[in-house]
Amino acid sequence: MVEYQHLWNDCLTVIEITDKGMRRATNQDSLVVVMQDDAIGFDARGHLFVVCDGMGAHAAGELASSDAVTHIPHHYLVFQNLTPPLALKRAIEEANNEIHRKGEVNPEFHNMGTTCSTLLLLPQGAVIGHVGDSRVYRRRKGIVEQLTFDHSLVWEMRAQGHKTDDIPSNVITRSLGPNPNVQVDLEGPFPIQLDDTFLLCSDGLNGEVDDAEIGAALAALPPLEASQFLVDLANLRGGPDNITIIIVQVTGDRICTDTQTIVPFESKQRKVKHTNIHPAFWITATVFNLAGLFLILRDYPIIGLSAVGIGATAGLVGLLKSKQSRPPTEPTTTEGPLGKGPYIRENCAPDKAILEKLLTTAKKIRAISQTSNEDYRWGPFDEHLVEGTEYFQQKDYVPAFQTLAKGICYIMHEFRSK
Repeated sequence: MVEYQHLWNDCLTVIEITDKGMRRATNQDSLVVVMQDDAIGFDARGHLFVVCDGMGAHAAGELASSDAVTHIPHHYLVFQNLTPPLALKRAIEEANNEIHRKGEVNPEFHNMGTTCSTLLLLPQGAVIGHVGDSRVYRRRKGIVEQLTFDHSLVWEMRAQGHKTDDIPSNVITRSLGPNPNVQVDLEGPFPIQLDDTFLLCSDGLNGEVDDAEIGAALAALPPLEASQFLVDLANLRGGPDNITIIIVQVTGDRICTDTQTIVPFESKQRKVKHTNIHPAFWITATVFNLAGLFLILRDYPIIGLSAVGIGATAGLVGLLKSKQSRPPTEPTTTEGPLGKGPYIRENCAPDKAILEKLLTTAKKIRAISQTSNEDYRWGPFDEHLVEGTEYFQQKDYVPAFQTLAKGICYIMHEFRSK
């Protein structure tokens, strides 16, 4: 497990955590956080967060996700001539190219791939680049929203109006690496407000913990506690996959979007020189200039100079014609909203339904003590369970959630210590 905390000018808190889960021998997830050091860097490129979930036998998935979190930040910062959203898209495409190339030249890495969910925090708002079924959420007060579309067979079929009851939930339709080209979803910009909390995760989390529970953890717990609780809850429910989380909480006004004064993204077009000179002008100018030089060298200066003059005139006329026929320079345009997110919106303030599900998990955990030979210290867990139940019966759902979360984190720590 890796866990860090970052602060930027006292306006942003970031927590990173990754765990291999309960049934995997290795961790094929990767993550990276690239924070700007000052306001100038933030205004130009913003802060970048990336979560990738690798796929492939042996070490292939681990390599694919590791390559993605290496190449995406590098290329994003290289494409300075592009706006941040377009630079992010190009960076993800370049990462795809590199992963695909490695898969083609090495049989052990054939068809290796990775999902990729990226979040950019910029003065214009939050922008997302996304491929696969990892996710980006935003919690704002009592609402949690999924800002990304799962590139899975279930979601694709559902979007087309088909039933998905018999479709496996783990079949993805898009990833980095298996194919030479990849379609990247861009979402946003979503205006940033004080106390907004973003969460990026691999499907090891959302496969075991539902959206409302994720939102409740972000609403009721500090980021550091929320990250550990979510990992522990996913593991206690089976932990069949690697679990990776980045939580980004807005704690200061400076990172918030000023919708009254902010300048939208401008599309920076490379300037292309258009000659548009008709070939006849070039031919005439070339022939007369060459003929004139030949005549001058043959001691016919007057005739030679006349020919050069005709050639120069033809060239000048051609240039004037090209300027008159040149299409006007494309005006600078602004990028409108990207994508169609949010795709899911749930109430996430701790309520009766969320607490009932959490209590069910806690009671199942307690039942383990009846069948386990391990000498776990159940006392503190029992205290949290009793206290949480009392809060629940009194309909004090926030302290009930917080208390049960402490109990779950405690007992998971006990399990790991054995």
